Amino acid sequence: MNALRSGPLVLMYHAVGARGALEDPFCLFVPQDRLHEQLATLLARGWTPLTLDTYLHGARPPRSLLVTFDDGYRSVLDEGLPVLRELKVPATVFVLGGLLGGTSRWMAEMPDEPLLDAEGVRELAGAGLDVECHGWDHSTMVNASPEALVRNTTRAARVLSDLTGRPPRAFAYPYGHHDAPARRAVAEAGFEIAFSTYHAEGRFATPRVAVSPTDTSATFRLKVLPAYPVMRRIVGHVPKLRPAVHSLIGRAPRN
Repeated sequence: MNALRSGPLVLMYHAVGARGALEDPFCLFVPQDRLHEQLATLLARGWTPLTLDTYLHGARPPRSLLVTFDDGYRSVLDEGLPVLRELKVPATVFVLGGLLGGTSRWMAEMPDEPLLDAEGVRELAGAGLDVECHGWDHSTMVNASPEALVRNTTRAARVLSDLTGRPPRAFAYPYGHHDAPARRAVAEAGFEIAFSTYHAEGRFATPRVAVSPTDTSATFRLKVLPAYPVMRRIVGHVPKLRPAVHSLIGRAPRN
């Protein structure tokens, strides 16, 4: 059970750009100006953005955050990187070792979003971002075979190591899903930490806060509060609360 958040805030984004609800039914694309507004607001309020190395081993101020992006969309390079550079915010990007240069084919509803290719990975790493591992092909690691676990961890890590010149240190579970064998496989593959979404289970299932294009300024402010994990759990356990909360704080409009 998650309690009040302790330690740095870890934000989970996916893609960056303008997409309507029909093009992006899973709410993955945060508009570029919204990303800028969210990060600039945190900086103005005294938050300190961390590199992965500082998050893992350095001094972390009380109000510190790690910005992460899952799936390795090309849009993170094209539209996300300019924002990060302007604001001088480091970020960690989790990519799929077996789908470099491919598309989001694991989602039948939106299978054609381009992913980073090898050169894009090198470009992000050259810009100072941490490029880390999100598995092989976005297949779930829950109830996975031993062969699939090796493919998602050791084999995927080797691809990234060959591209960036260093072994990846962090892992993000596809869909945020994990079980004990998946966590054990990540640890045995040499990763220092693994990130889930909301289901925490020690260092190899560290929770994050998901940011979506429907977040308003009000919902984003709520999400960075230390009490947000508790608030989310309460709302999740009382289904009638969810529409009431959304009607109170609203949703950002989408085309």
